[in-house]
Amino acid sequence: MTHLYVFDSVSFINYYNTFFKEQDRLSKRIRQEIDHCLSPDYITHKIILPSIVLVELFQKQLNTKDDEIASQFKYEILSPLLDNEDVEIKGIELEVLKIYSQIDNNIIKLENHDKIILSSAIHVDGILITNDTKIQTYVEATNAVQLAF
Repeated sequence: MTHLYVFDSVSFINYYNTFFKEQDRLSKRIRQEIDHCLSPDYITHKIILPSIVLVELFQKQLNTKDDEIASQFKYEILSPLLDNEDVEIKGIELEVLKIYSQIDNNIIKLENHDKIILSSAIHVDGILITNDTKIQTYVEATNAVQLAF
């Protein structure tokens, strides 16, 4: 049985909270599951990182006048993720776009990046790590994916 987890932007920042100087809000269980995903010792644990999460991080968190922070992020966090066989950077592919187009805005209006993240989680049938209340509301109404935080 594969344990497949999908990061959203907030959960990614929370997992790397010391780098981003944020309070840790992840549950101990989810933090441990992510640790397992990133460890070669747990071959049944995998993490999906939608590419839109990285775009959002570079736009909002790493878009400073200090290029050293972005370089440090690339070296300390991004590079090890790219080298990890149990991490998939998920692009916006056709199947994700099809799911994206079917998300019902009448339930709740999600921001585009959140719709892409949710669509990615639905596509891979993964557990979405999020505390975003709008995503939670949508999932509660549709049972589209499992949630964790």
